[in-house]
Amino acid sequence: RRLFQILKPVIVSVTLSNPMVFSEFEKDAGALLVNFGVQDQALLEILCGNTSPSGLLPMQMPADMKTVEMQHEDVPEDMKCYEDSDGHVYDVGFGLSWKGVIKDGRVAKYKRK
Repeated sequence: RRLFQILKPVIVSVTLSNPMVFSEFEKDAGALLVNFGVQDQALLEILCGNTSPSGLLPMQMPADMKTVEMQHEDVPEDMKCYEDSDGHVYDVGFGLSWKGVIKDGRVAKYKRK
């Protein structure tokens, strides 16, 4: 937490292969950049503003550790998803670009109904 106080704003960039509990730090971060194994050049293009983020979450992100403990690993999409400080819910198919929440055909296809 001290790092967030000294170096504001801090961009947190994380590479995921499994869900993550963002409630531990999201409210202190200036921005989040989540990826699932892209090349560093692609991340730098986004960080420099040359390319707008366009990815969607392929999995749910849990609201907190209690949610993780209650979740059934053999039941898809059964957890309470994290809601960030701006009211965005980190569910399957959620994504942000420079223009705001992504609402294209991919979202309609993959978003839980």
